[in-house]
Amino acid sequence: MALSGERLHRVMDDLPADKLPALADRIHTLMDEDDEPVDVKMLAEYRRIRDEMRRGKPLSFDDVFPKR
Repeated sequence: MALSGERLHRVMDDLPADKLPALADRIHTLMDEDDEPVDVKMLAEYRRIRDEMRRGKPLSFDDVFPKR
């Protein structure tokens, strides 16, 4: 399932205000153009989440953005 910009905006609008800082931090991380390699654990977690989303499994905010 492709995530359109419109749908992403609706998801963000529905997030509780206390979750927005974590989302903003993650977006900034994604936008950074650093040359650090992605570690194996992070890549495996990304693939797991991607596969679950492709199967239509709903994921909670905390599933996607675990507290670090």
